[in-house]
Amino acid sequence: MSTHTLINDTFIPLRKCSSVITKRANFTRPSFLLFFLSTFIIQLSSSHAPIHLRFYFHEKYQGENATSNVVATLNRPNSTFGNIVVFDNPLRAGPESNSKLIGRAQGTAFRSSFSEESALAAITLLFSEGEFNGSSISLIGLVDGSGSADRTVVGGSGHFRMAKGYVLTKIVNSTAVSLVAQYDAYIWS
Repeated sequence: MSTHTLINDTFIPLRKCSSVITKRANFTRPSFLLFFLSTFIIQLSSSHAPIHLRFYFHEKYQGENATSNVVATLNRPNSTFGNIVVFDNPLRAGPESNSKLIGRAQGTAFRSSFSEESALAAITLLFSEGEFNGSSISLIGLVDGSGSADRTVVGGSGHFRMAKGYVLTKIVNSTAVSLVAQYDAYIWS
């Protein structure tokens, strides 16, 4: 049984194929340069300004109806290192707890530092209202002890399919049982 490959809708045995590929792959420098420049110009002309979204992440980590829970711990004295947290937090249009619900932030956070309060978080932002209803943004990044973060958008769905960008986070309000963070997302899709 011989092995074949398909070139120009014709099966060619592999032993003959190498000469065909060699002849077709003989690019000259000017043609390669022209190809590279045209691709670069097309890329520049298709780039556009990012979509900027501002919304608020509302987390309740204690009490009845907590939206975030520690599901695994190393039980180290005076340390949260190694703890794994899962969450399903509301995303709202404003910092007030009664502002319009626009989606959910679902994900996990891994306490990843011995020396400070920080966590590596993987989050999917699921939008349920407005122009982006049914779409999502996936992000990953480190949250430091102050609650500020600069996370990378690694993809999305719906309107944000193949998205790239970043999300900046800062704490707006924090209590012993909850916190509210402002999210500023800059997304190219």
